Amino acid sequence: MQTISRPLKLILSLLVLLNIILLVFVGYIFLNSKHGIISADRIDIKDGTGKNRIVIANVDHIPQPIIDGKKFQRAYAPAGLIFYDKNGDERGGLAITDNDETNLNALAFDYQNADAIGILAQDNKHDNYFRAGLMINDKDLSGQPGQNINRINLITENGNASLVMKDNNEVPRIILKVDSLGNPSFEMFDKNGKVSWKQ
Repeated sequence: MQTISRPLKLILSLLVLLNIILLVFVGYIFLNSKHGIISADRIDIKDGTGKNRIVIANVDHIPQPIIDGKKFQRAYAPAGLIFYDKNGDERGGLAITDNDETNLNALAFDYQNADAIGILAQDNKHDNYFRAGLMINDKDLSGQPGQNINRINLITENGNASLVMKDNNEVPRIILKVDSLGNPSFEMFDKNGKVSWKQ
């Protein structure tokens, strides 16, 4: 019968001790939190190199957007969840914004340097304005951070439902719409934005 060497016994004992400490720590967290809930202002999930891959944060701790390794100013300070690529650049996220004027919630997936697809819901606090929809953008090949070309919007806005398709200059060329009274319409526009056909 083969005996366990002293160094191996020491390593096994250390592993058992570390497991006990880990179990005590986890048990302490759950026993001292309400119903197993963990509260935090921000949670960073990192990869093996230490770069953020997902950040969950409140409005006070949401990070600024990072594009091509550079930080930029965020238009709004939402609470939410942000996705990052392996280089640490922002690649989309979920943003919940609630300020004095409006509630704006958005889910976005990004190209390398700007928004690609966005789903949003907005309703203002001091008037009856509301909208919800899907926005699809082309990539702006100039490489300028934050630049994109809005091409397709499927949206309801104050009771008017529409599908808007634009050219690469963001000029609406086709609008398929049903207004708040239930009236359908179909319009085509020339490159200058003038109506060329309407039904």
